[in-house]
Amino acid sequence: MDSADSALRAYGEGRADGAAGRRDETRTGDPDYRAGLTDGEVEAFEADLLAAIRRAMGDES
Repeated sequence: MDSADSALRAYGEGRADGAAGRRDETRTGDPDYRAGLTDGEVEAFEADLLAAIRRAMGDES
């Protein structure tokens, strides 16, 4: 596996962890994992924010 593959894998795993609300402390030193983690956390935050706005506006969909 070359470095591009490992970087993409680390990013993807970080994104999945961030979206799920977990963090692998042993991997936070990897910048690719951290970037994915941040993106996943932002994605989860946006989904929660939109759901809260819809509830506040009375939209059940």
